[in-house]
Amino acid sequence: MKLADLADQEKQAFLDLLVLAMYADGHLASAEDERIVKVLTAFGFESEYDRGKQLDASVTRARQRAETRDAARHYAASLAETFTSPDTKQAVFNALAELVAADSRVSPEERSFLGVIREVLAV
Repeated sequence: MKLADLADQEKQAFLDLLVLAMYADGHLASAEDERIVKVLTAFGFESEYDRGKQLDASVTRARQRAETRDAARHYAASLAETFTSPDTKQAVFNALAELVAADSRVSPEERSFLGVIREVLAV
């Protein structure tokens, strides 16, 4: 899957899922942030300003819809439903799994988050 080939709605959903995954354990790691920057660059946002603007918008959406763990899971599940292609679903799940493991540890909260996504994506 080429990230640049995703539809705009899929890009937004994918970015929001990455942000939710990044915040799932309450610990932000620079390795997670670096992965999100790479995704934004692959989406075609080449300037730091444009990447920052997209990330800020995603964080805002996530904060508004994910005030509690249950709300975050519900929002993540609704975002995951955006993806219909089996290849895209698998690629999204793999990217999320890589992101949560980027800091060399996967917390119980992150495992739970991935479980919800795995179930919704049916991967």
